[in-house]
Amino acid sequence: MIRHSERGFTLAEIMVVVAIIAIMTAVAVPSITTAIAHTKLRGASSNLAGLMQSARIQAVKRNRTMTVRFVNRGNVPFAFAKSVDDTSLDSANTSQEVQIGTNTYQIAVPPGTPPELTATVLSYTPLNYPELISFNPRGLPCKYVSGVCTTNGFIYYVKDTARSNTWSAVSISPGGRVKQWFWNGTVWTD
Repeated sequence: MIRHSERGFTLAEIMVVVAIIAIMTAVAVPSITTAIAHTKLRGASSNLAGLMQSARIQAVKRNRTMTVRFVNRGNVPFAFAKSVDDTSLDSANTSQEVQIGTNTYQIAVPPGTPPELTATVLSYTPLNYPELISFNPRGLPCKYVSGVCTTNGFIYYVKDTARSNTWSAVSISPGGRVKQWFWNGTVWTD
């Protein structure tokens, strides 16, 4: 027969369980927030890479040169593709607009660490932001100036503002291959 006073847990047992849960939470939360930040940066990079592919396809489909433009709205970077003839910074009448990320910003070349992706790694010398990438009617990336579209490779870097050393990049080869890169703290990986 069980006596009434022997049922349940003691206060000491409950406090031990609560302490264990608190320690496990303290250990897990930083890892989870880092994983979430990396996922958001990968998402921003994927959005940008997808827009580049879409602009390339639209250039071929429409048989006209398309340019990817970048704008900030309330400190949030966006990108969209428009005909090269339409120089407005309004994304109206575009087939696709992407948000690069709420805690990200775009930069020409990383300052120091990580090192920029060079011609040695990429096999071509890229142009980078603030240069605008265009895609000619054959789908090749080019720098458009005064009616002339000179084929070139490009690279765009994206940084997570919430983390000091979290970067991604999107490269577009002169042949039109779009590739994502991620800085793992030591080297660029794809």
